[in-house]
Amino acid sequence: MVATRKVYTLRSRTGFEWLLPANEEDFELLRFVATPRSHSWMPVEMERLRVWEDGRPLEPSDFPACSGGDMLMLSGAAKQKIGPYLQQYGELLPLVCGDGEFWALNVTRLVDALDENESKLLRASDTGAILMIHKHAFRNAELDKADIFKLPQMVRGLIYVTDPFVDVINASGLKGLEFVQVWP
Repeated sequence: MVATRKVYTLRSRTGFEWLLPANEEDFELLRFVATPRSHSWMPVEMERLRVWEDGRPLEPSDFPACSGGDMLMLSGAAKQKIGPYLQQYGELLPLVCGDGEFWALNVTRLVDALDENESKLLRASDTGAILMIHKHAFRNAELDKADIFKLPQMVRGLIYVTDPFVDVINASGLKGLEFVQVWP
């Protein structure tokens, strides 16, 4: 019997710094839909948030928070350590920040691994499109195709990772990222 790969979503660790677009409208430029963008990419200007509004300091992060689990920002140090590994699954797009070197990962690898019959889904009443996944179920055989991926049913949705990605991050010594197991 083949071992079941665990599937996770990404979350920035609480208490670690954020990296936000200087212009709020630019958030939309960072919501990737699994298609290559490097040929037309114009780096987004970002601001590094190192201190909460109440003055509490935030810890430096190799994966600063920007939004939910649909975006992955990384420091120059993280790109140097794991950039070639990440580029198997997408493209690293440069960001502009006067306070450090940062990159955004545009995940272009789609894996049709979602078992829609076994998952609990919220669908649009008019189109049947998946709006939200309340309970994930995956076809294990498909999970061997990528360590980092998006679902073709939700290209604007979450980034999913499997155990090999978690192992790479844990072995790298990079900090600021945590994993939320969604399956099994």
